Amino acid sequence: MKKAFITGATGFLGLNLVEQLQDKGWEIHVMHLPGEDLSYLSRFKVRTCQGNILNPMALQAAIPKGVDAVFHMAGDTSTWSKNNARQMEINVGGTVNVLRAAMSAGTKRFVYTSSISAFGFHDKAISEATPSRAKESKITYHISKHISEQEVRKISSGIQTVILNPCNVIGPYDQKNWAQTILTVYQGSLPGYPPGLGTFAHVRDVVSAHIAAAEIDNPLGQYVIGGTPTQFEKVFAVIESILGRPHDGKVISKGKLALATQLFKIKSWFDHKEPLVTREKYMRLVGTQLCDDRLAIRDLGLKHAPLEEMFNDSYQWLLRENLLHA
Repeated sequence: MKKAFITGATGFLGLNLVEQLQDKGWEIHVMHLPGEDLSYLSRFKVRTCQGNILNPMALQAAIPKGVDAVFHMAGDTSTWSKNNARQMEINVGGTVNVLRAAMSAGTKRFVYTSSISAFGFHDKAISEATPSRAKESKITYHISKHISEQEVRKISSGIQTVILNPCNVIGPYDQKNWAQTILTVYQGSLPGYPPGLGTFAHVRDVVSAHIAAAEIDNPLGQYVIGGTPTQFEKVFAVIESILGRPHDGKVISKGKLALATQLFKIKSWFDHKEPLVTREKYMRLVGTQLCDDRLAIRDLGLKHAPLEEMFNDSYQWLLRENLLHA
């Protein structure tokens, strides 16, 4: 029986990974933060321990000796500059800690969930060979993911590492990301549609690629995990269709979105809450995100689910869990 150790197992991607690994008969070990909500994780057969990826000693004690694969999924995805220092510490320092602990435990393979954001912004499709513009973007999330990738390549010794760069991920167990967009449409509080273009992938396909990265012989060191490229307006039209809501095609201009971003920023000065739209989110909503994922298709068997399927699966899960409230 193969053994896996997972960080970030209580999160959206992590829960889907646990589910698929269990279906494939893996023995699963996870580390979670003290006091973290384990209500979903407890539905699966996993061996848990408490700890923090910022604590090297806790990681050394948590990772089983000779485990087949360490899946490092934990990270800070904040898009608010107020959290920059914390984000760098978790995404860079935490990744280094997990990798070193995995090496010390004699782990066979280290699979690191980075992000397409590690490449920064590009007008053309991003592939594994695309030079990173993360630092040019001046967005800490981009920079932290880029630096963490550099650290993985620099310090890995005696362990096979695979870096994966997923795009927008949609599906069950999501409560914070695109699930919030579904909730906004469900509540009828959507002011319009952003003008950008993104690439969207079903979480099932993204997680299947992760497992393949841990199982196949001689993987490459990095794979872009793409999906279906679509204008944001089309994405919202699909969500509205699933929910039976009308679509008016009202696109918010870059100028209006930029103004709203500034107003939300000013509001945050007074209420000390993360703005609904930050500069980082604005750059993403008006930009272009395309992926050249031919290597992942070839080596990892990556599939591209239709938008309707991924968003319907996400909606149906929210419905079953009673997480939609008007």
